[in-house]
Amino acid sequence: MVGSASGNARKRRGRLGCQRGQSAVEFILAVPIVILVLAGIVEFGRHYHARLTLRHAVAEAGRFAVTGQVLQDTLGNPMTRAQSITHKIQTAASDLNVQVTELNITPPDAGGPGEVVTIDATYRFQFVMPGIKQLFGGGYVDFATATSVYNEPF
Repeated sequence: MVGSASGNARKRRGRLGCQRGQSAVEFILAVPIVILVLAGIVEFGRHYHARLTLRHAVAEAGRFAVTGQVLQDTLGNPMTRAQSITHKIQTAASDLNVQVTELNITPPDAGGPGEVVTIDATYRFQFVMPGIKQLFGGGYVDFATATSVYNEPF
């Protein structure tokens, strides 16, 4: 009877040792998946922040365009309206790591009083997380934002 009790204890200890090893293997298999999911969440957050900021930048440039104002360059010379609008977009989006691949202002001179101005911008967002970067061809995604505004009498 005594011998069978110690045999049961050894069997229990043997099962616990297997479970500890099984837990370690499951942990090792789960960690890369969890890291990839967390990287995806971070990249999605960065991308969403960039889209909202750039949408706001284009809208802000549209609000500036309707006033008919122009900015001055670093030497104090007045810029054209189109250059002023472009500068407004670049300034509002300067803290983001995105490329402006295309920027169209229609009409090209930003129009006169009572005309409709359309600002259309296309951006390239670069992914930085290695696991996510490989999921997209080239490691980037392009997105566009646009606004149309009616010029005030100026």
